[in-house]
Formats: sequence, structure tokens, C-alpha cells
Amino acid sequence: GARAGSTAAAAAEVNLNSAAAATNEDKSGMQQPPQQAPEASKRMLWWRAIKLPMYSVAMVPLTVAGALTHHWYGCINMPQFGLFTLGACLVIAWLNLSNDAWDAETGVDANGAGGKPESVVRLLGGDARKVHAMAWACLLAGAASLLRAAALYTAGPAVGVMLAAAVALGHAYQGPPFRLSYKGLGEPICFAAFGPLAVGAFYLALGAGTGGSPWLGTAASPTLMDAGVMGAAVLVGLSTTAILFTSHLHQEEGDKAAGKLSPVVRLGVPGAVKALRTGLLAHHALALAMAAGGALPVMGAVGVAIAAPLAAAVERFASKNAHDPPSLFKTKYLAVRWHVAHALMLCLGIIADPWMPWHLAALRVPGFAIGVVY
Repeated sequence: GARAGSTAAAAAEVNLNSAAAATNEDKSGMQQPPQQAPEASKRMLWWRAIKLPMYSVAMVPLTVAGALTHHWYGCINMPQFGLFTLGACLVIAWLNLSNDAWDAETGVDANGAGGKPESVVRLLGGDARKVHAMAWACLLAGAASLLRAAALYTAGPAVGVMLAAAVALGHAYQGPPFRLSYKGLGEPICFAAFGPLAVGAFYLALGAGTGGSPWLGTAASPTLMDAGVMGAAVLVGLSTTAILFTSHLHQEEGDKAAGKLSPVVRLGVPGAVKALRTGLLAHHALALAMAAGGALPVMGAVGVAIAAPLAAAVERFASKNAHDPPSLFKTKYLAVRWHVAHALMLCLGIIADPWMPWHLAALRVPGFAIGVVY
């Protein structure tokens, strides 16, 4: 009996080894190196860690502010715009890196249910201090570029204060002692930082950077009360917030394990998807209402409506996959796609609005209508 048992165990071991070897062979019978799959997976994780599509949240407030500047002054100071672009992208890099570092320290990345395998900290072997150092380097370089762009063209102290407030909110969102994202306040912070604060600051700076209307020689006098500025800022803040909101949908278990009161933890996946649907509908109704009330150029609202099918695609995908939370990871990328298209159409509408027949009849073209309410 003992001899038979030994023979069976040996045969089982041979069979297991043969099966393992077979998994590393392709259809032609050639042996394949087992390291290839992990390497490919690591490259994919690095691509996800870089979060390249997320840099749209840096460019959108600036681009919309540029469209508003052209709407009023008929030109944009491109060297200044370039400095702001560099600074804004570096600040987003700081946000992404420091978010990974702080999340690693609080355990969000380490838990087995819904963690972040694409965390830069995990990809660098768990060294959070190194990631913090990289983040602070990006922040210092970004702040220097932003302040240089503002000061070079005498934009005034309000610009620096607003940009500093946006950066401070970014730290309060993720860093100690506040960690407001863990209290469920990430979405309001995102709205304020990337909407009124960022768009408003960039508009004041870019307006001052024009030096005034090149057509009339009128001095630059941008204010946040210029028609369309706050209306466009609100829409940008809301569409940016949609990206953050959708990024939580697949992380309910991970956020719960880390004690993070994100919207998906508070509402559950079905409730969060329903809130997403309601928010997107309200967004487009608000754009139309602001256009009717003079808080947004009419053609800007038309542009928002043109991009609406992409918003509907976000909602459809989330609703279809609400039963399978891991697959909802893609929702935020669909939200980014809508965010970019929404901003592009909004910008084109804002730039085109002064050339519409009802404005041409009153000679309200860019550069000739400083201070005139459109």
C-alpha cells in the first residue's frame, strides 16, 4: 500500500510539472519565457500611473480662460499662455504623485480589495519618501512658473492669491492634517479649485497679459464679473468634478477598508450611478439656463450641447456595468473624454459668439466691445 501511494504521488508530480510546462508553450510548441506577462503588466501599470489623460484638468481651465480672453480682447498672449501651461501641468503632476504617496501611507494602496496596483509608490518598491520628493519638486517648479507668468504681465495680487488657494485646496484634499478626501469633501474641493479659482485666476492674468485691445488701444481691465467668466468657470468645475466622482466607482471596497468616505461608500454603487445621471442632466440644464440669463455666451451653451452625447455615453457605461464594480474603472476615462470635448466645444462657442449676427449688428466683435455685456 505504501509503495502504491508513493508511485501515485510521483505520477501526480510529473503530471503537474508537465501541465506547468505546457502553459509556457504557444501553439507551435515553442517555449515562452514566463517573465513576458509580468513585464507587459508592469508597462501597463506605469502607463496607468502616469495618468496622462488627467492632465486635461490642467489644460481645460487655462484653455477656457484663453477663449474668454479672446472673446473680450480679440487676442491672447501666447508666451504667457505657455508659462501657465507648464506650471499647471507640473502642479497636476504634484497632485498625482502626492496623492499616491499619501494613499500609500494610509493603506489605501495596500489593501487586497480594490487597492491601486498602479500607484507610483508600489511601482517604485514602496518608497513613499522618494515619491514625496518628486512631488514637491514638481510643485515648486510649477508654482515658480505660474507666479512668473502672473508677475511678468502685472496681473495683480488677486491672481497669485487665487492660484495659491487652489494649490492649498489640493493639499487639503489629500495631505495631513486635513485629508478632506477621506471625509467625502473631495468633490467640492475639486469644483472650487479647478472651476472658479483656476478659470478666474487664468482669465484675470491672460486679460492683463493682452495689454488691452489691440484694435482700439483700450487698456486691459479684466474682472471676474465680465460676462461669461463665472458661468464658464462653473461648467469647468462641474465637468472636472465628474472625473473625480467616476474615479471612485470601482473602489468601494478599497475605500471602505481604508475608512475613506468617498461618494461611492456613502451611496453605494447603484446610488452613485444614479447621482451621476442626475448630475449630468443638471449640468446641461444649467448651461442653457446661464445662457438664457446672460451668464454664459449663447454659443458656449450650444457647444456644451454638442458634446452632450459623450456625457450620455458616460452614464450608459456606468449604468450597464453597475453590477460589476471592477469594470467601472473605465468610467473615469469616458468622463475625461467628455470633459475634453465639452471644454473644446465650450471654447469654440465662446470664441465664435461675438461673430454671430446679433453681435455683428451692434459691432460687438472681439476687441471692439470692452466692457459691453454680450
